[in-house]
Order: sequence, then C-alpha cells, then structure tokens
Amino acid sequence: MNLLKTKLVNTLKAFADLCDREGLRWYMAFGSAIGAVREGGLIPWDDDIDVYMPREDMQKLLSLSAPDGYELLHLSTVNQPLPYAYAKFCENSSTIWEQRKYPCVIGVFIDIFPLDQVPAAEASALRSAYLRRLVAYKRGIRRTSFGRWWQSSLHDKFATFQDFLYYRPMLPRSRRLLLEADTVAAARRGDRYMLYDNIYGDAKVVYDKALFDGEPLWGEFEGLRVPLPSGNDALLRQIYGDYMTPPPEEKRVSGHHHYFMDLTRRLSVSEIKRMQK
Repeated sequence: MNLLKTKLVNTLKAFADLCDREGLRWYMAFGSAIGAVREGGLIPWDDDIDVYMPREDMQKLLSLSAPDGYELLHLSTVNQPLPYAYAKFCENSSTIWEQRKYPCVIGVFIDIFPLDQVPAAEASALRSAYLRRLVAYKRGIRRTSFGRWWQSSLHDKFATFQDFLYYRPMLPRSRRLLLEADTVAAARRGDRYMLYDNIYGDAKVVYDKALFDGEPLWGEFEGLRVPLPSGNDALLRQIYGDYMTPPPEEKRVSGHHHYFMDLTRRLSVSEIKRMQK
C-alpha cells in the first residue's frame, strides 16, 4: 500500500472512530461507495474518499475537537480561504494544495458532503441561488500570477480584472452571504436530500430521502467496516448507471487536483512558493 493510500485509510478510520464515539450518522459516497461494493476498498485509480453526512450530524461534528493528528475544516470554523462549502476531515502531517488558483493548504483528507433537505419542486432553483453565492466567494479568493495572466486568453484576462476590481473587494460580504445560505439550508425541510456544493448536475445530487431511511448497509473498505445508504444500489445507479462495470482503460484516471503534495510534512503556501522560486 503506497503512502497516500495508507494515510487515506488511516484518516477514514480516525473519522469513523470519532463518528462512532459520538453517535453521528455518515455513509460512504460516490466512488468510495463503489469501491466498498465492487473493490473492497479504494478504486485502483482513485485518490480520495467521499462521505455523506446529514447536515444535523455534520453540525455536531464541527462542534467537536478533532482527534490528535487531525483537523476539521469548514468555512464556518476556519479563516483559511477554503474553495468549497462542504467540510473536510484532514490529517495534519501532510500538505496538499489542490488547485493553484486557490492558495489553500490542507492535509490528506476525506470530503464530507452534507445532506440538506429540500422540497422536490424547489431543489433546482435553491441550488442555483446557492451556487451563485459560492461562485462569487470563490472568485474573491482565486489568484493568478502576472505571467499566467499575460499568457491567458482575452476572456480570462477580463475575468481576472473582474476578480480584482469587484469580487476581491466584495469577499467579506460574499463569505458572509455564503455562510448565511448554509444556515438557511440547514434549517430547511423537504422530501429530498440535496448536495448544494458538488461538480455534478442536479440529477446526480438530488436524492429521495427514502434511500437513506432505516439501518445502513455495511461494506468493507480496505479492512474497515463502513456504512452505506440503505438504498445504495439505487443511489449509485442514479449517479453512474451500471456502476459495477469498470470504465474503459483510458477513463481509469483520477479527476482530482493535486497542484502540490508532500505526504511527509505540513507546509504553508508561502513556504511552497519559496521552494518553487
């Protein structure tokens, strides 16, 4: 097992132990759920772990202290410019800078996607309004070097000017509005679960709540016993179709960003920049 995989599995175990101790609900999600069903662990070409957590359980989680060697990251709990509105459970002895344009350093992590309740008829409109706030916030924190700006397209040059002149000065307001949207989402009730912040379209992130009703199913993930939604098969088919058939060889690649990674120590953004000069 390579070092990244070892750290991922150890991070999942620490997360699971914390949730079990505190009685928090969570479920393996997306490719991690496929891995638990089809592979008994990480999909060979995958390099992260995703979980679902009902919003009320995630709120309880964020009120806790992380175990030694780990940290919980969310916009509501840290000042770092996190380019996402979901949470991450990270180990703190490694360095991952995911995308160059967002100067944010974390450790080997698990993505925690909150399951928020919504009325089915309003799901798409609610998510669109939320994503507008998220985009405004992300444009306020993204950065580019002069050299990269100079080599970019005319469209990207204009967008960078917009970031600098409008979105960056508006960042405190954008962050506040995004956190307010999170608070409203947490209080909303409805007959569907939805992930507001996710790369997939609505059809893959709006779920019948019944798929999570009752006792979870259990799978194995790299020797760990992990919970799956009670409607895991229907859920994965909604997202992927025939998820039990691996994709063609040319599509067996990670879709995640690792602009900079050091698995042996935690470095800051400024330290990484000095190393790259």
